[in-house]
Amino acid sequence: MSKEDLSGRRLSYEGHLCTVRWQGEIDGLKGNWLGVEWDDPSRGRHDGTYAGNRYFKCRSKEPTAASFIRPDSKHINGSQSLLCALRAKYGSENTPKGGDGKSSSIVISGKEVDEVGFDVISKKQSAWSDLTIISLDGLHIDSLYHQSPHLQQDHGKETTNFPAGLNWKELDLSRNLFNDWGEISNICKYLRDLRVLKLNGNRFRFVQEEATHTFEKVAELGLANCAMGWDDVRTLCNQRHFPNLQCLSLAFNPLNEPPSPLLNLQLPILTTLDLASCNLCTLQTLFPLADLPALSTLNLRSNPLTNLVTDPSLIFSRLRTLDLTSTNLPNLSSLNPIPTTFPILSSFKTSNTPLTTSHPSSRLITIARLPGLTTLNNTPIPPHERQNADLYYLSTITPLILAANTAKEEEAIVKEHPQWGHLCEKYGEPESITKKRNSQLLTSEPNLSATGNNKEKIYPPLSLGANLINFTFYFHKPISTSDPATPPHPNQQNQQQHTQSLPKQIDIYRLKAFLGRFYSIPSLELKLVLETDEWDPVPAAKPEDDDWSCSEDYSSDDERRSAGDGGDPRKAKAKGEEEEEGKQKDLWVRREIELVDSTRPVGFWVEGKEARVRVERRDLGIFE
Repeated sequence: MSKEDLSGRRLSYEGHLCTVRWQGEIDGLKGNWLGVEWDDPSRGRHDGTYAGNRYFKCRSKEPTAASFIRPDSKHINGSQSLLCALRAKYGSENTPKGGDGKSSSIVISGKEVDEVGFDVISKKQSAWSDLTIISLDGLHIDSLYHQSPHLQQDHGKETTNFPAGLNWKELDLSRNLFNDWGEISNICKYLRDLRVLKLNGNRFRFVQEEATHTFEKVAELGLANCAMGWDDVRTLCNQRHFPNLQCLSLAFNPLNEPPSPLLNLQLPILTTLDLASCNLCTLQTLFPLADLPALSTLNLRSNPLTNLVTDPSLIFSRLRTLDLTSTNLPNLSSLNPIPTTFPILSSFKTSNTPLTTSHPSSRLITIARLPGLTTLNNTPIPPHERQNADLYYLSTITPLILAANTAKEEEAIVKEHPQWGHLCEKYGEPESITKKRNSQLLTSEPNLSATGNNKEKIYPPLSLGANLINFTFYFHKPISTSDPATPPHPNQQNQQQHTQSLPKQIDIYRLKAFLGRFYSIPSLELKLVLETDEWDPVPAAKPEDDDWSCSEDYSSDDERRSAGDGGDPRKAKAKGEEEEEGKQKDLWVRREIELVDSTRPVGFWVEGKEARVRVERRDLGIFE
């Protein structure tokens, strides 16, 4: 057989598929050899170079994709035609297995067993015209009619009459030995109702467009792991050959090479495209897809993508589902280009990526960054989760903006978080941000001050400073309890204010111990009163309350009645007017909370970042 007959031929070597790239003699070795490229590039030993001499080149870039084998090796499996494989798997259309009415016998582990009931199944399978799904994957098929004259295997008498009237809807010819697209055209021209065609794992040579059959009704095409580039994809997958194609799988093909600038795919009704494991490092290599007007689902899983930055002209205006599972997106900032590149994205998958493990609340932040999402990692997003995500995202950005010292720094933060403006419009700008903008507050380190006018310090989120409370303490010493014989400590001056920032986790015992050292007073003698910003109404004092006396001051019920107003209507009327006037003169007092001794943190009582506490000294004489 000539070299031309073997070039590009597909072989099966001990069940492993390969393609013949070269045939001839090798320097230093006897006999003829076949240089093959393995479908599994890890199986070979070199890249077509042996002893410093290059004999052929491989499509794969892997250094171990090639090997040399003998053309007459017993490990080479024979090939067969589609009709032989169909007859071997499903039975003859004219004489089904077990059609003689007798049960056949088979041998398992040296024991003969009867095959009962399989004649009905064999009869149904042998009726090829009634089958709708045919699976012939991995059966070493290389043609429709004639067996390959090279390394062939005897599978019985060959026929050239392909049965008519077949209603096959789905045909799977994956992992076979096809190398000529013309053979696929010859097979499918008899299948007018074919909807699904799977050719994964085959290797095809260059196809001439004018010689290709039109697959009129094929809506789903599988070309995964076919070693195809963008130019090959454009040659095969276009409106002329597949006018009704809706789902296309190109997974495991080397599509990382930049395509021709003039290349575009003309598939007007294609809705689903699978580009998993295509070694894509950037979305810029996907610009041939920009002209797909109906594309709604794109699978990019298991690609080494590190960012989603693309040319501004590349916009997937109809895409709703994007799968980035097992990619290399490093952080949540990598998602910033999505609203621009995929403006109506509603379903998103990011499982098993660095961005999902780099932040404990990655789901919430992803939801907030992508306002149009309705499903994340196959889990629907209810309205309450959307609201929680938005508010949480606002709370993480606010401290960053407050910590910005210049307008340039704040602008950089807002650019890093594009949804900030939208969320502020939706929920309102945080009060602290508004306060900063209005007062142009300058931050300073908190310290112990005797004036009480310390300025607010903005700390980074999740730091100790973010959990600080600015306390204002003042010592209140009633005149009745003063002891002129004991000179007071300088810090015990009445009404003198002192400020200190303390963590909200500090408990009351430790707070009193701190103040006890500061005021030189035993902590057990301290009484702490928290003065809140809330006010409570207090009824005005009534004169009769001060004159009220016990019932023992009266000798009888008559005396009590004479002392009251029960006997004189005019007095009763006057008393009612006084009560009404007293209600109008109610007073308002600041609500106070005594911080009793406990291990409960002071943050339990204090809301916000500011607190005012009155420090008093208890009179412990009653316990002596």
